[in-house]
Amino acid sequence: MARKSPQAKATSSEVLECVQQNCPSCGKPMWNEYNNLRRVRTLKGVVQLLLKIRRCQNKSCERYRIKYRPEQEGSWALPQQEFGLDVIALVGALRYQE
Repeated sequence: MARKSPQAKATSSEVLECVQQNCPSCGKPMWNEYNNLRRVRTLKGVVQLLLKIRRCQNKSCERYRIKYRPEQEGSWALPQQEFGLDVIALVGALRYQE
C-alpha cells in the first residue's frame, strides 16, 4: 500500500558497515559499491541507517557482483519492514498478554 503521508524525520543515525571485507567465495577484497539509506521506527524514535553495500569485483568468482549487506542490519529490523524488532516484540507481548 502506498504511503499517504511523508515519512517521519530521523531522530538519530547509524552507519552500518560489513564486518567481512573479503569475498567469502574467492577471498579477494570486496569494494564498497554503493550506500543505501533506510529508516527504522523503534521505541526510542526513528533511526536512519546508512548501509554500506559491498560487491566482489573478481569476474571469475561465483559471487561476482552479488550484493553483500551489513550483518548488523538484521538486528535492527526484518527485511523490507519499517518497524524495528523491539516494536514487533512489544506488540507480540501485548497481544498475547490477555
